[in-house]
Amino acid sequence: MTKLLITTGIYPPDIGGPATYVRTLQAELLRFGFEIRIVTYSNNNEAENGVYKISRKSNILLRYWQYFFTVYRLISWADIVYAQGPMGDGLPTWLASKIKNKNYILKIVGDYAWEQGKQRFGVEELLDDFQKKRYGPKVEIIRFLQKVVARSALLIITPSEYLKKIVGQWGVEVNKIKVVYNAVAIVKVLEDREKLRKRLGVKGDIICSAGRLQNWKGFDTLIKIMPNLLAVNPNFKLLIFGSGPEESNLRQIIDCLNLHERVKLMGSKPRAELMQYMSACDYFVLNTGYEGLPHLIIEAMQLGLPVIATTVGGNLEVVNDNKNGILVEYNNKEQLTRAIKELWQNAGKREVIIRNAKDAVSNFSQVKMVDGLIKILNETRTV
Repeated sequence: MTKLLITTGIYPPDIGGPATYVRTLQAELLRFGFEIRIVTYSNNNEAENGVYKISRKSNILLRYWQYFFTVYRLISWADIVYAQGPMGDGLPTWLASKIKNKNYILKIVGDYAWEQGKQRFGVEELLDDFQKKRYGPKVEIIRFLQKVVARSALLIITPSEYLKKIVGQWGVEVNKIKVVYNAVAIVKVLEDREKLRKRLGVKGDIICSAGRLQNWKGFDTLIKIMPNLLAVNPNFKLLIFGSGPEESNLRQIIDCLNLHERVKLMGSKPRAELMQYMSACDYFVLNTGYEGLPHLIIEAMQLGLPVIATTVGGNLEVVNDNKNGILVEYNNKEQLTRAIKELWQNAGKREVIIRNAKDAVSNFSQVKMVDGLIKILNETRTV
């Protein structure tokens, strides 16, 4: 039996893709002869077999020490160590591995230094441009630590070719970076669409978008193009799902343009409820400046929504322009407006895109993800 130690920042009941991913691995890998132990930060101190929880209530230094010491104690037990990120989980894993002379695999789903820079330290550039510039000491310290953890890993797993390219720019040997697409759980909404729309109070030609309300997600641009769209079709309505630091700014734009009846900020919804709302909508638009692997696009395709997305990041690995979706430049108001109008006016194209999209999502199955990971884990044991 292969002993696998997974170090992660979040784990159910925490909500988020990484938590779901670890839970899925925990369930699936047991069937393939793996024994699994997990170290995670948690707000929930309930005992769970094989899961070692570090309380988030401790101050950050104590939290990191407790996390490191727990990994340090378990690392000799493990045949393979698999860290789910480069900082809160990866940094203590790197230190414990270095002291114990143990290899580890690292999963990278984004650039933590860039995300922190955008959220906290005034970084304005998008991810590709961020790689080419230097910033203040706080950003550069995070970037330095992230690179140390990445370069020290035996192998790195990314969920897209785009992120493989980004990590390669950190000085990591390209042959150490493996792409395994994340699985996107099959979406099932059994309720009749018209009954669903009636129950949810959804009327008109509904454009929807979703994600954390960050400034690089482009929700402000979607709101700003609504007057032009309403000029050609007064039945258009925009629903935005999610929460985040841009919410007050988006509400100001809605107020300024007097769009209270045509644009709604719906807040965060549990996944099952979000899928119901999306199923009741007519178009899905993701005007984002960065996306590692766009789970929401794949889910929209599963639901039969025609998709409009930007020509950035992992979007290009999911959307084939004018085949299974429409690609536009980030924040390009003219292209966004034209694409939405085209899908509304051209029912034939809309149906072709929907049909092609349902075929495309097979690349993101749980079977493919687990098989790809097991192959890497088995290869790692021989190193």
